[in-house]
Amino acid sequence: MSADLFWNRRRFIATVASASGLAALPKIATSADDNWDAGLLAHLIPAANHNRFAIKASFTQAIEGQLTLTVGGKAVLGHPTDTAGHFFSFDIGGLEPDVEYPLQILSKHGTPLCDPWPLRTFPHPNSKPEHVRLLAYTCAGGHPGDGKWHLPTHIKRLLLRRALSFNPHAVIAIGDHIYWDQRTEHENPDEDYASRVRAFHESIGWLDKSLPALGTKNEISLKAAVDPQISQLYGTLLRSIPSYFVSDDHDYFENDNANSRMVTFPPDHYQLEFARFTRNAYLPEFLPDNERPLAMPGTGAGDRAPEISEAFGTFRYGRLAEAVIYDCARFLSLKGGSAGLIPPEAEKWLLQRTHDQRVSQLVHVPSHPFGWSAGKWREWYPDVAATAEASDKALSNCFYCDSGGQVVGLTTDQEKYLWQSGWWNQHQRLLDGLTSQKHRNGIVLSGDLHAIGHASLERSGNLNLSKKPVHSILTGTLGTGEDGWPSDARGTPPLPATGLFHKTRGDVLEKNGFTLLDITPSDVTVRLFAWKSGESLNAIDSLEPYHTYTIT
Repeated sequence: MSADLFWNRRRFIATVASASGLAALPKIATSADDNWDAGLLAHLIPAANHNRFAIKASFTQAIEGQLTLTVGGKAVLGHPTDTAGHFFSFDIGGLEPDVEYPLQILSKHGTPLCDPWPLRTFPHPNSKPEHVRLLAYTCAGGHPGDGKWHLPTHIKRLLLRRALSFNPHAVIAIGDHIYWDQRTEHENPDEDYASRVRAFHESIGWLDKSLPALGTKNEISLKAAVDPQISQLYGTLLRSIPSYFVSDDHDYFENDNANSRMVTFPPDHYQLEFARFTRNAYLPEFLPDNERPLAMPGTGAGDRAPEISEAFGTFRYGRLAEAVIYDCARFLSLKGGSAGLIPPEAEKWLLQRTHDQRVSQLVHVPSHPFGWSAGKWREWYPDVAATAEASDKALSNCFYCDSGGQVVGLTTDQEKYLWQSGWWNQHQRLLDGLTSQKHRNGIVLSGDLHAIGHASLERSGNLNLSKKPVHSILTGTLGTGEDGWPSDARGTPPLPATGLFHKTRGDVLEKNGFTLLDITPSDVTVRLFAWKSGESLNAIDSLEPYHTYTIT
């Protein structure tokens, strides 16, 4: 590292420490490249398309004055996203497609705050690349103090490092990046459990649902809750890999519950307040795409960069590959037969992209899975977790079943509280679009269910998919701990939803892991990697796929 490129780190730290009265700074684990110096960066996550970068970054110390990001010969000022000078966003457009740019963050004095690093724009949408590799996973969140629900951060990082060792071109993280539920935990019917959670949350940082996130005590509490789940997990590991983070229920600070005591979605004001602060500070939103309308819910908010979407995204890699990414929580509706987990504008966009086959391979990425059920409320399916004692009465679906009965499987003979038939209707329309593609196969990547597996859907209700099965892939969870698996938390593993016929391609396992997709114009190769607590930690560094399948 040349001295004229980087102001001596020891001098920088000594200066800041002296000015702040601190003798030392915490050592931050940064990247798989141990020679790369992050300076005072705590975390950095980029997004990219063919002509624009968007970056979220935070620092271990408050930064005074303006920050500048240089991208090749261009420069853009950082935008502060908190009130303490720790968090900044950068947005720079007018870039050339398929170019690797050197990036650098500079202080107000023009001194580098970290080593430079590379980031590449994607190919032009009309170009014809021959290969791209995607990494996908789900449920990476979880505070390290939260008992056995989540893996320790150092194990999550081992899994992430192994996944990144395959050099993916992009990362798709599917929901549940954080777990810090409010009413569903604090008002749990198990009073002893609720009391323990409240005490834990108070020890870290209590959230006042009546106050804004920014500029109140909530801001401090949110950082205390979220930093260990995002900044300490990712550090700067993703700095050169464009990343897509789609939100799901826990990212709105609640589990998806519906019962006589509470209904947690669509999200209340406090849920949006906390979720939008977290997103703005830590995770890049979705950059625009020429084929995605700007007049979509969650797009173009006045407090975000132009044309940014918070709920619906597009990974586009020339005319080779496209992934359409959609949040199934924020805009769900409760309108009976016309309800949806996504709004009509988003469904229209998805079907338009599915019918347009100029791109060789298309992947749907909903935040909630196709094909499987664990009896949760906010599913496409009416299944509930049946109990012997409750077999002849309706169940109020909740995360902790308080009926006192032993779960014996899934059933549709019992009513799922406040489940909407329109969710199923929307599911059928999307599946019909996927199976109707003439020149490519239907592929769905999803998460949420804390499992990994692969099936081809051959039938869904009255839809016969056998001539063109839809491949549904549970991508694997990066963060689930020993008490967080569906079999433990809900009493049932993920099972095929009633009315669906599967052909198993890769066994569904309640294990941690991740998915790699290798995409070419003619096929998509799926590799599933799995590991579980209790197995050797040393095995993670050489983890190999338990399932490989080429979709042609």
